[in-house]
Amino acid sequence: MEFLKNCWYMAGWSDELPAGTLLARTFLEQPVVLFRQGNGTPVALLDRCPHRVAPLSRGTLVGDTLRCVYHGLRFDASGRCVENPHGAIPAKACVPGFPLAERDGIIWIWMGEPAAADRARAPDLAHMARVPATAQSRGSMPSACHYQLIVDNVADLSHVEYLHATTLGGGAFVENRPVVSEQGTDVVIELRSRGQAAPPVYDRFLPQPGVPVDFVNRVTWSPAGLLKLDISVAPLDAPPETGLRTFNAHIVTPETRSSSHYWYWLTREYRQEDADMTQLRHALMTRVFVEEDKPIIEAQQRLLGGADLFDTQPVLLATDTGSIRIRRIMRQLLAREAAPAA
Repeated sequence: MEFLKNCWYMAGWSDELPAGTLLARTFLEQPVVLFRQGNGTPVALLDRCPHRVAPLSRGTLVGDTLRCVYHGLRFDASGRCVENPHGAIPAKACVPGFPLAERDGIIWIWMGEPAAADRARAPDLAHMARVPATAQSRGSMPSACHYQLIVDNVADLSHVEYLHATTLGGGAFVENRPVVSEQGTDVVIELRSRGQAAPPVYDRFLPQPGVPVDFVNRVTWSPAGLLKLDISVAPLDAPPETGLRTFNAHIVTPETRSSSHYWYWLTREYRQEDADMTQLRHALMTRVFVEEDKPIIEAQQRLLGGADLFDTQPVLLATDTGSIRIRRIMRQLLAREAAPAA
């Protein structure tokens, strides 16, 4: 599947880009260098000097400008060359830039048509950012696979009962069918379980472990790589506020056709001052992602090679509905994006 360009992708956590530093990353197979201006505003330029195609990320910052280490050409935040130590500045000496939006501790990048970038529509995760630091944790998991395989993995959580049998499984994800709906270009996948035991990762923290619960797991996908998880667990027929609720985000940005940037953000609404619980939960989920999800998804990619999963005409199950709807919307958005060029 081609990359959707006209959407916001995560470029990194805000604290990954301190003042005075250069950060080199690849997004959608394009090399990008990020830095901050003196006023803190983040900047993203193509990481390629127009003179000899040297990486600008090897250069140095001079005030609000970036000097190429190879021959000294200097570029401002717009990508315009403002100094050529060897003579007049050539008219074509400029570097493409990419719009950025920074909010809720995340830097978002727009890899498509700059004029189409609306910073007001960058993803809003303020409800997670407001959670006390003692009740949230973040991590990353660079993955050697196409980003759509990661989206598929989170969209279909029936694998929890098998791949994560000893960590997250408990029966709810197999014995109940998710309800899938569309909200504009978002896809919502909601699974409800009533009267079953809570998944082990939640059961141990209930006021009375082992009791039947109302369990709701809602995944909301937004183009192209943002998946928000809203999970609530409460004793059967008890008010939701008496139970446990977590808000989590899985954010994936294509690096190449066979590698991805993958970030995760975990927050909760219960026992928010318990830093030890946060550390315990983070260690468990990191184990789940790194030791269980990552190996199987990367193994998928090796078997697929350069093919898209659906090119192989896979057998489809009822649990695939969410990922099928996501891929359908992606095809529609890609067709709309390609229409002007056609």
